[in-house]
Amino acid sequence: MYIHKLVIFGFGQHENVTVNLKNGINVFYGLNEAGKTTIQQFILHILFGFPQKNAQQLRYEPKAGSKYGGQVHIIDDEFGNCVIERVKGKAIGDVTVYFEDGTRGHEEELAKIVHGYNRESFEAIFSFSVHQLQQLENISEDELSKVLLASGTTGVDQLTKLEKELEKKIGELFKKLGKNPTINRQIEELRESDQILKEERKKLEEYEPTILRLQQITAELDDIKSAESMQLQEQQRLHIFRQLYPLLQKKEQIEQGLKSILQRGFPTNGVHRYELYKDKKLEVQAILNQVHQEKEVLQKQLQADFNDERYQRLKNLNDQDSEWREWLSKVKSIENDIEILQQEKMAQYRLLGITDYEQQQALEQTEVSLEQEDYFRQLVKQMEENEEQYRFSQRTVDQLQQELVAVEQKLDNLFEQQPSDYEIERAANWSAKIQRAAEAKATLNQGLKPAKSAKSVKLFSIAIVVLAILIGISQSNWLVIAIGIIIAVALWFILDNSTVPKEENLVDKEAHIREIHDFESQQSDMEQLLTKIRQFEDRITLLQEQYDDKQGQLKEAKKAVSKFNIFIEQSEEQLQLFLKRFQISGSLQPELLTELFRQVRELQQKSTSIMMKEYQLESLSAQLDGRTKDATEACEMICTKENLSSTIQAVFFKMTEQQQFVVTAKEKLQQLESIIEEKTNLHKSYTAEILSLFEEADVETAEGFYKAAEQFQLYKDNCLSLKQVEEQLAMFDESAVNIQLNDTESQNLLEHISATLLSLKEKKDNLLGEQADLQAKTTGLLKDEKYGIQIQRFEEQKAALAEQAREWAINQAISTAIQETMRNLKEKRLPAVLRDAERYFKQLTGGRYEALEINSESIFEAVAEDGMRYTIAELSQGTKEQAYVALRFALADSLQQSAPFPIIMDDPFVHFDRLRIGNMVQLVDSIQTKHQVLYFTCHENMIDQWSKSFVIHVSNLKSERRLTSI
Repeated sequence: MYIHKLVIFGFGQHENVTVNLKNGINVFYGLNEAGKTTIQQFILHILFGFPQKNAQQLRYEPKAGSKYGGQVHIIDDEFGNCVIERVKGKAIGDVTVYFEDGTRGHEEELAKIVHGYNRESFEAIFSFSVHQLQQLENISEDELSKVLLASGTTGVDQLTKLEKELEKKIGELFKKLGKNPTINRQIEELRESDQILKEERKKLEEYEPTILRLQQITAELDDIKSAESMQLQEQQRLHIFRQLYPLLQKKEQIEQGLKSILQRGFPTNGVHRYELYKDKKLEVQAILNQVHQEKEVLQKQLQADFNDERYQRLKNLNDQDSEWREWLSKVKSIENDIEILQQEKMAQYRLLGITDYEQQQALEQTEVSLEQEDYFRQLVKQMEENEEQYRFSQRTVDQLQQELVAVEQKLDNLFEQQPSDYEIERAANWSAKIQRAAEAKATLNQGLKPAKSAKSVKLFSIAIVVLAILIGISQSNWLVIAIGIIIAVALWFILDNSTVPKEENLVDKEAHIREIHDFESQQSDMEQLLTKIRQFEDRITLLQEQYDDKQGQLKEAKKAVSKFNIFIEQSEEQLQLFLKRFQISGSLQPELLTELFRQVRELQQKSTSIMMKEYQLESLSAQLDGRTKDATEACEMICTKENLSSTIQAVFFKMTEQQQFVVTAKEKLQQLESIIEEKTNLHKSYTAEILSLFEEADVETAEGFYKAAEQFQLYKDNCLSLKQVEEQLAMFDESAVNIQLNDTESQNLLEHISATLLSLKEKKDNLLGEQADLQAKTTGLLKDEKYGIQIQRFEEQKAALAEQAREWAINQAISTAIQETMRNLKEKRLPAVLRDAERYFKQLTGGRYEALEINSESIFEAVAEDGMRYTIAELSQGTKEQAYVALRFALADSLQQSAPFPIIMDDPFVHFDRLRIGNMVQLVDSIQTKHQVLYFTCHENMIDQWSKSFVIHVSNLKSERRLTSI
């Protein structure tokens, strides 16, 4: 089971707040007074009920007056997705459980979801705080062991607390050798009271015979009293009988008179009803005679003829007068519309410049579909594109011509800056000087190796010639080729000169040195000159290439101009052909294309409208002629379009007056027929009512009816008198009324009863005298109340002792049962819990302690890794808390199948050092797969302890609450 949402209607400072949770670790962070504990208590209140108003726990009712309570949404393996809602109602609140299948439940279903746990048992296992851990420091060793035992065994803490209370109560009730306990003191007091009673009982042994005689006298007096009562009742009954005797005689006479009357039935208010029906019958007969006379007069007046068919035709024509006027109005309106449309058509023709009728007719037949308009647009668009391409090509030609002029200008400028002939000659001779200087250096450096040098020079000269030819051909520069050849010839000449004898070389040594010095002095200037010549040749080559490219581009651009000019002429020819279909000569601006099609469409539409209106006009004219013909026949006179309405109205009004008289007369006849039928039925009904009265009275004539009424009235009077007598008799006892005696017999019986009563009185007086003597004898004994008081006190002491003894026995039995239960819990459940607790305790202490055990004296001991044993009291406060937490978690694990609740912790580890917090974080992280963890803290450093935790900032819930309320 885990909680995935909290919905707070109103609880403490939180109102209209929704908190979403996740399975695993959920950290509620907030400063003090932020409302963390309020949320924790909200969960417990919703699951287990609101506290009573007089309870120590806070109820957290909202101060702002909003709805008290909320919802806890859970997901459980057995019950699925459930919503537990509790709101203010009865003592612990009204709870409703909403299941995912749509059903609902209440406290009984909630008890199943929480597996029968109450708040105390839940908090003993699954909920703890820092305050509970801090309290471990202030309790004794034995109490600490019991607390740890309670943490490891379900319900032991409640049983231990109850056991202490019972032991205290048993000690206060009874101790074997004690004097102060309640039962010990009551036994001693009971012994003293018993001794006093024995002494008083000896004094009262003479009193008992007298008491027995008094009891016998009392019984005899009661018998006499009963006999007197019976005789007095009989005497009173006879007196009542003698008083009622005249009424009984009268009742007998009335009953005899009733037997002689034969008329026992008559209609209620028969005479009055008969006379009423008779008068109404005569009145109805008079009305019938008058109505028959009126009917004969009307029938004579209706004998004149009236043409209903003609009247109906006139009525229909008169009813259709508005339609006739509407037809006339439509005819006039259509004629005006046709005239307006014709004028608009002519105006549009003038706008288009078309005055010839045949051209107008042809234009009206011209197709102006969207396809034609699109075709025309394509023609215009194609022509515009050709014109644009033509203009672009023309601009390209102009631009290329300008660029060619610019390139030519650059060539002219460059040729003006070309090197002089002298500079070119120097450059050409410089290669020879280079060769001579190289040879001079070679000659000086190589000494006696002229043959080898000559061969190398020949190869070098050949390579220079080949390289110069290749470069000159690639650059189209004959100057480079010429220089290369000159250099090769010079090298070859040097080769030939190098074949002189050794003696000549020695003679020319100084000449070689002068040659080398002359070369070195001119080398810098010549290198600059060669660079200048090379740059000039490169620029000439580049500009010549550009000029050739521009010439080719210009030729292509001129071809494009010619091509697009032909396309433009073809497009203009197609456009002129298209416009001729619309009777338009010359050219048309493309912007007017849409207006042209619109105008032509409007012309065709107006022509169509004129044709339709002419058809409507023809149809209306035919209807008008038909209506005129019908009116002439109905009115029996000639009708025209101008006087048709007035003529029909005049004739129809005249016939309406005649028809109205006929209708009125017929309606009057119908009314008279209805009256005749109604009155005839009334006459028959009155006759039937009178006959019914005669039948009910069993007579045939009115005279017999009146006589029967007199006899029935006499019968009613006698019945009333009999009823009055019976009512008077009913006021008395039925036994007195039903006595079967005459007047003399009742008088004799009364005298006998009087004699019996006198005898009973004498006997009673004798017994009363004896009773007075015996009472006087016992008066002295009765005045001494010590014995009675002592007996009452003795009985009270016995009852109090029995009650205390019963309470002692119950408490002793419960204490024995608790001890047996705790022994069973220790033997069966605690070992399994201790195994898990040892593993958790070892993890929390970093392996410093190996085990948690219970010694023979039921004291918890911690076994260190070196085997040393320590009692719980000898451990530090932090280690005590670790043992407590380990046992709590172990117990929660053992209950995972039967009670898979979330674990709620309210900042329990704030006093742990960094190492202990790290161990605790790891342990909590390991159990999150088995239990959801709700951790409440005000310390910001705890937020980042778990990497996968879901953090709820409680202080932000207030702003969310305001948004929710909006």
